[in-house]
Amino acid sequence: MEYSHEHRDGHSNPHRKAESSHVEVDPNHQGSFKVPIKALNIIWGNDPRFWQLISLSEEETQLTGFKDGAVLLQVNWIEVTGKVISSNFSKEAPASKYEIYYIVKFKVDAFGWHSVPIKFKVRINGEETVKSMNLESYREKNDVWHEIPGGEFSVVNESTAGNVEFGVFEVESDWWKGGMVLAGIKIKPKVDY
Repeated sequence: MEYSHEHRDGHSNPHRKAESSHVEVDPNHQGSFKVPIKALNIIWGNDPRFWQLISLSEEETQLTGFKDGAVLLQVNWIEVTGKVISSNFSKEAPASKYEIYYIVKFKVDAFGWHSVPIKFKVRINGEETVKSMNLESYREKNDVWHEIPGGEFSVVNESTAGNVEFGVFEVESDWWKGGMVLAGIKIKPKVDY
């Protein structure tokens, strides 16, 4: 779904639209990609009652690999999505399987994460996988950056066309959640042990 930043009546759109040109190869990890906040669609992301865009400290930038983040103040509808052109993976990375990680920390006063599982979705070439996870165990370790696994996908060969689409959702309950900071998303080659 595409959003314009302005409605006909001149009011700003409450939803943040991705600037996909910001997706980049991660120079610190071969075959990995970084998807910063600017490259994500965030429902209610332009409404300061619900989300706030922030600059991360130098220390947090070194820890996460991202300069900016988004603080979820409070919301009962979480929907953050992004996409990467699938041919990027065959060009930049030798792997065929990849994992998606959400780089997140929870503030001391984070709330609402114990009640309802969060869904992580990945779609490539029309095939969608869904993973549900309760994030309370991450919330209990507050003010620590976590790499929360959000699914995986495979790129068969260089001819794999289209996009890899991914997202985090909680749209089925009325339960309010808040106090989470999202720095961005990392996509890394999957290592099988």
